[in-house]
Amino acid sequence: MLSQEGLIRPALSSLWKNPNNMLAESYLRTRTQILLYIGSSILFFFLSLQNVRYGNYDLFYIGMLAMPALMMGAVYAWFKRSELQAYLGHLLVLGYMLVLVLFELLQGEAAALHWLYGLGLFSFLLLPLKTAFHFNLIVLLLSSLFALVEFNFFAMLRFASSFALLVGMAGMYAWLYHHKARYLDQAGIKDALTGAYNMKHWDLTLRQEVSRSEATGHSLSLLAFEVDYFDQILEVQGINSTNELLAELGKRLQGLTRAGDSIYYAGGGRFLFMLPTTQEEGLLVFAERLRRDVEDSAWPVIDAMSASIGCLTRSATGTEDSRDLMDNLLSALAQAQQSGHNKVVTFKG
Repeated sequence: MLSQEGLIRPALSSLWKNPNNMLAESYLRTRTQILLYIGSSILFFFLSLQNVRYGNYDLFYIGMLAMPALMMGAVYAWFKRSELQAYLGHLLVLGYMLVLVLFELLQGEAAALHWLYGLGLFSFLLLPLKTAFHFNLIVLLLSSLFALVEFNFFAMLRFASSFALLVGMAGMYAWLYHHKARYLDQAGIKDALTGAYNMKHWDLTLRQEVSRSEATGHSLSLLAFEVDYFDQILEVQGINSTNELLAELGKRLQGLTRAGDSIYYAGGGRFLFMLPTTQEEGLLVFAERLRRDVEDSAWPVIDAMSASIGCLTRSATGTEDSRDLMDNLLSALAQAQQSGHNKVVTFKG
């Protein structure tokens, strides 16, 4: 069946998931950070040379002190390239740079205030959005206080207003990028028609949950749900009406899904459920509740509908891998369909 997933997912996959067209977000961010650190080091080197030429030796020494920290930041970014939430090292580098600038302000070097503009912009590339806002608020308060003490009120007001405007605009663009990236990420792993996750995400999550089950000693339950006589419904009602039915079914099934569980659409009226840390007794109760809800509910396009359900529970001591589990799950679903439909069948190995 051609659903909206068939049109949307390939386009997103070619842009977002294919490494030949777009770098993975973590590696793209890492390369940006490394280039930022290296570029800043080179800039500080040439600025230091210029300060020596004009006799500003204090700024020369500060620039030379900043360079090793920036290079260490580049090394940190490389070693933490696979960790999406690693930013403590970047925060330390930015904090160190802030201390250097404040020290220069205490020496009466008003030109050091200009370094803070770059520091504010860098923070949005190196830190999480919320942390970057907090960091820049601290920068604004401390630098404004130092400027007021060392210079005058108008110098402080001029710097504070320009810094707040620059950081506010940078923060707005960072916020827009963050939400757009999150939307694309969700669109890449979800079926647009039903709102459930797609099968690519199922394969990845199933392997992770099997490993987690082995590590924690908890069981893992799986459930395969398929609308009975779906091919006949599609043939009689047509693709548009069937898609309307699937959209309503996806919304209903997600409403029945418990916290911690997840639902995936496999196409052809088939949904898969993943229930971590759920015993077989709880799985059967959940499966029977799904079957009865579908049977007893009124649906668009058709008056009544039923579903066959296959399910299984992998014990913590089980030896099945993700492929074995999938084969066994579909075998249980096939047994439910062959035994007359509208049934729940549990796989018994």
